[in-house]
Amino acid sequence: MQDFMKPFQKILVIDASVLVGCFFLIWTLATGANFLLPTVQTDYVKSLPLALMFTALVGVLIVLGTVLLFLPRRKK
Repeated sequence: MQDFMKPFQKILVIDASVLVGCFFLIWTLATGANFLLPTVQTDYVKSLPLALMFTALVGVLIVLGTVLLFLPRRKK
Protein backbone atom coordinates (compact mmCIF):
# COMPACT_ATOMS: atom_id res chain seq x y z
CA MET A 1 0.00 0.00 0.00
CA GLN A 2 1.52 3.28 -1.11
CA ASP A 3 1.08 6.39 1.00
CA PHE A 4 -0.22 9.28 -1.09
CA MET A 5 1.39 12.03 1.00
CA LYS A 6 4.79 12.34 2.60
CA PRO A 7 4.92 13.13 6.33
CA PHE A 8 6.11 16.68 5.67
CA GLN A 9 3.14 17.31 3.36
CA LYS A 10 0.74 15.96 5.98
CA ILE A 11 2.16 18.31 8.59
CA LEU A 12 1.90 21.21 6.15
CA VAL A 13 -1.75 20.46 5.38
CA ILE A 14 -2.62 20.12 9.06
CA ASP A 15 -0.84 23.39 9.94
CA ALA A 16 -2.57 25.24 7.09
CA SER A 17 -6.01 23.98 8.06
CA VAL A 18 -5.42 24.91 11.71
CA LEU A 19 -4.30 28.38 10.65
CA VAL A 20 -7.42 28.91 8.51
CA GLY A 21 -9.63 27.74 11.37
CA CYS A 22 -7.83 30.05 13.79
CA PHE A 23 -8.31 32.98 11.43
CA PHE A 24 -12.08 32.55 11.30
CA LEU A 25 -12.32 31.97 15.04
CA ILE A 26 -10.20 35.05 15.83
CA TRP A 27 -12.13 37.12 13.28
CA THR A 28 -15.45 36.15 14.83
CA LEU A 29 -14.19 36.90 18.32
CA ALA A 30 -12.63 40.22 17.23
CA THR A 31 -15.97 41.49 15.95
CA GLY A 32 -17.49 41.21 19.39
CA ALA A 33 -20.19 38.96 17.97
CA ASN A 34 -22.44 37.41 20.57
CA PHE A 35 -24.00 34.16 19.46
CA LEU A 36 -26.71 34.40 22.12
CA LEU A 37 -27.88 37.79 20.85
CA PRO A 38 -27.60 37.62 17.04
CA THR A 39 -29.45 40.93 16.64
CA VAL A 40 -26.32 42.89 17.63
CA GLN A 41 -24.72 44.44 14.54
CA THR A 42 -21.08 43.56 14.04
CA ASP A 43 -18.55 45.20 11.77
CA TYR A 44 -16.41 42.52 10.14
CA VAL A 45 -14.40 44.93 7.98
CA LYS A 46 -13.06 47.01 10.88
CA SER A 47 -11.97 43.93 12.80
CA LEU A 48 -10.14 42.35 9.84
CA PRO A 49 -6.68 43.92 10.51
CA LEU A 50 -6.80 42.82 14.15
CA ALA A 51 -7.78 39.30 13.12
CA LEU A 52 -5.00 39.14 10.53
CA MET A 53 -2.44 40.35 13.07
CA PHE A 54 -3.38 37.73 15.64
CA THR A 55 -3.59 35.03 12.96
CA ALA A 56 -0.04 35.90 11.87
CA LEU A 57 1.06 35.54 15.51
CA VAL A 58 -0.64 32.14 15.75
CA GLY A 59 1.00 31.13 12.46
CA VAL A 60 4.44 32.02 13.78
CA LEU A 61 3.78 29.98 16.91
CA ILE A 62 2.55 27.00 14.86
CA VAL A 63 5.63 27.09 12.61
CA LEU A 64 7.97 27.49 15.59
CA GLY A 65 6.33 24.58 17.39
CA THR A 66 6.51 22.38 14.31
CA VAL A 67 10.18 23.20 13.74
CA LEU A 68 11.06 22.55 17.37
CA LEU A 69 9.10 19.31 17.38
CA PHE A 70 10.82 17.87 14.33
CA LEU A 71 14.28 19.35 14.84
CA PRO A 72 16.91 16.62 14.84
CA ARG A 73 18.20 15.85 18.31
CA ARG A 74 21.89 16.41 19.06
CA LYS A 75 23.71 13.29 20.13
CA LYS A 76 26.09 13.46 23.05
